[in-house]
Amino acid sequence: MTRNERNLCRRLDGLRESLEEMRLDDAQAWRAAASEIEGIAAKVPVRAGAVKSLLNAAAGALSRIGCGASGCSLAVVEALSAALKAASEGIAGQADAAALARVAEEIRRLCANAPAAQAASGEPAGAVLQEALARLLSLEPGDPAAWSAAAALLEPVAQSPDLPPRGREAAAEAARLCRQEAAAAGDSGGEERAARIAALLEEALGTLEEERPPAEAPPASPAAGEPPAPEAAPAAAEPENFMPRGADPDLLAEFITESTDLIQNAEEALLSLEHDPDDLEAVGRVFRAFHTIKGTAGFLELTLINELGHHAETLLSRVRDGEIRYRGGYADLSLQALDAIKQLVAGVEQALAGGCLVKPAGYDVLLEVLKDPEGHGVSEEPSDAQTPRIGDILVAQGKVPREALEEALRRFPEEKAGVALVKSQAASIADVSQALRVQKQMRAGGTAVESSVRVSTQRLDRLIDMVGELVIAHSMVAQDALVTGGGHHGLAKKVAHTSKIVRELQDISMSMRMVPLKATFNKMARLARDVGRKLGKNVVFVTEGEDTEIDRNLVDVVNDPLVHMVRNAVDHGIESPEERRAAGKPEQGTVKIAAFHSAGSVVVEISDDGKGLDREAILAKARERGLVAENAEPSDREVFNLIFEPGFSTAKVVTDVSGRGVGMDVVKKNIELLRGTVEIRSEKGKGSVFRMSLPLTLAIIDGMVIRVARETYVLPTIAIVRSVKPAAADVHTVFGQGEMLRLQGRLIPLYRLDDVFGLTGACRDLAQGIVVVVEDGERQAGLVVDELVGRQQVVIKSLGEAMKNIPGISGGAILPNGRVGLILDVGGLLKFAAPERREGLRAEEAACRQQAEAA
Repeated sequence: MTRNERNLCRRLDGLRESLEEMRLDDAQAWRAAASEIEGIAAKVPVRAGAVKSLLNAAAGALSRIGCGASGCSLAVVEALSAALKAASEGIAGQADAAALARVAEEIRRLCANAPAAQAASGEPAGAVLQEALARLLSLEPGDPAAWSAAAALLEPVAQSPDLPPRGREAAAEAARLCRQEAAAAGDSGGEERAARIAALLEEALGTLEEERPPAEAPPASPAAGEPPAPEAAPAAAEPENFMPRGADPDLLAEFITESTDLIQNAEEALLSLEHDPDDLEAVGRVFRAFHTIKGTAGFLELTLINELGHHAETLLSRVRDGEIRYRGGYADLSLQALDAIKQLVAGVEQALAGGCLVKPAGYDVLLEVLKDPEGHGVSEEPSDAQTPRIGDILVAQGKVPREALEEALRRFPEEKAGVALVKSQAASIADVSQALRVQKQMRAGGTAVESSVRVSTQRLDRLIDMVGELVIAHSMVAQDALVTGGGHHGLAKKVAHTSKIVRELQDISMSMRMVPLKATFNKMARLARDVGRKLGKNVVFVTEGEDTEIDRNLVDVVNDPLVHMVRNAVDHGIESPEERRAAGKPEQGTVKIAAFHSAGSVVVEISDDGKGLDREAILAKARERGLVAENAEPSDREVFNLIFEPGFSTAKVVTDVSGRGVGMDVVKKNIELLRGTVEIRSEKGKGSVFRMSLPLTLAIIDGMVIRVARETYVLPTIAIVRSVKPAAADVHTVFGQGEMLRLQGRLIPLYRLDDVFGLTGACRDLAQGIVVVVEDGERQAGLVVDELVGRQQVVIKSLGEAMKNIPGISGGAILPNGRVGLILDVGGLLKFAAPERREGLRAEEAACRQQAEAA
């Protein structure tokens, strides 16, 4: 036996001896004994489930004796003595589960007999309810034994046939809440539960006025000679629905929203605590999150969340009080509890839509571990992933050689690494300060909390649409001849002032769509941590620019590409500790995700200091699959871009993390759907950088308005390379069909948009027109247009479901002159601009323009 098991056996033997000396009228002693047994049951290992069940039955019986609810107390006391002896033998491994179950059943039978006998007429049931209601007034929130006794008093009443069904349900619910209060240890939800219990008892008493339900008739015997009717097959057991009955949907919806925010903040703080276990501010944030979720869940009768939150809160309170440190197994257990609460909150959301709130797999085991972590082997043993040290960070950043760090520590053994490096002049104060910021960047500090109000996304989208309409309407007024004619200076001045207000309103409304990337980065930090531990790699995850804002509609879509790239960085990029040591690198690899604004876009970079992409392996695999000719020598950029091909993988071993070649093609596809780009830089042995460029918003685009014949289009400026007026000598015809433009020593295809879209009346003389050179990835082409009207921001309008997949067209916009301009998708346009594909594109463009004008 373990030391814990021997201790439990000694406590049970001592309690069994005490039972023989206790008086039946000493209610306080019996309740104290019940509390003692509940404490012992909480420390019984999970594997000894039969012992735990037996001890719970014994605790209930002791509580009933303490309340005077057992009419045959002597028989119960004898059974209890036998039960405690059997439990001790069960812990020692000397009694099987079946024998323990029989003892527990005998105790329950003896306890159930007395109340059933008392509840023979309906009057005793009412008396028991009255007694329970009177006891409720004197019960203290922090007295679990008294609440357990109240539950034991009510549970038999809930089975009494003297109460109508509604009364039995109310009594059963009151007993359940008493059990919940006994386990809550005086938390903040006690007053609400007590009020709810009182209301249920009054409801049960009120049902005694109702008519007793008629007794069920015995089943009719079959007539002579008839075979007995076959028994009905038992129905398949449905999962228990833990969703509270009659709950207010609005309150539940508010709980979901609030809990989601609290869980996000708690997860961020827990990850911060792994880097600094002594950050009491982060501990307090997690504690408050668990406490708030637990209290609200208790009020809404979400018992699964309430119970789990209570024990998670207890664990964090031990960290806060300095009893344990947030390290090793305690860190893993806290994150598991948070994941379970997150899963349950998602279950509540699904239940609101008509489903059931079911208990997650592993819930009971997790709850038992939370109740007694040490009894289940949880300790502060350090995990594989250690807190990054200043010296390791500087080495990983390439600012200090490993040899210089070791030399500095030898010269100044009493100093911290940062001080030693500065004293030895191996690093500057600025470098060490920056490394300290990296080490502490996940700390919350004392940031001020801004007040905010929640607004539904439908209202926000409607507001932004209306502001867009206002911008268009104002542009029409500002360009009216009455204003631009110069004869009404007062009117022009007022319009100019209105223009300033409209621009500010547009900027403010668009900023309301923007959300920081912090929450997304926190998810990636958790992903890197979990994948690193699963693969046995020491990985430190560094974030930079997490306050960079992006359109909220982009956040969910960009999540999948980030997941794939972070997972690949940890799995394929970062080497094992042994490989890193052999390569002269620190054992702890670094994955960094950074975000910043650049040229009207949001740039997100995922970098690692791992082994980099294997150019030769990628090229060999591409030649094997026929993606690259045998004699071709593509550039590094072209080779690295091959990993975005569907099903492309150089991995020799397929794992449940990666290696199937599924994912990177999704990365590129999702980014391009957002009008973004992705680039790769990699150096073998030193690491890789994946750079995503995304538009700031999906609602507004910077565009160049162009005219072709009588139609106007909008070209995204991000796709425009330059515009030229070509000389006739620079234009060449290929096989009498396609035209090519010689530009800076290379030939690029030339497409006339009037031919592509089937327009008439366009200028055919290139000397009179303009060629706009556009780019899509590695591909460039020239688009012949009649006029560049000007550059401006336009509000993107959807063309509806029927027109959203037209190649070459990504949307529509209402221009300042009131006309509709179609927004061109350069990638799709170049793909379908070949002469053999133009007929279908012309018909689709015409239908698309009619749809936009009708809208």
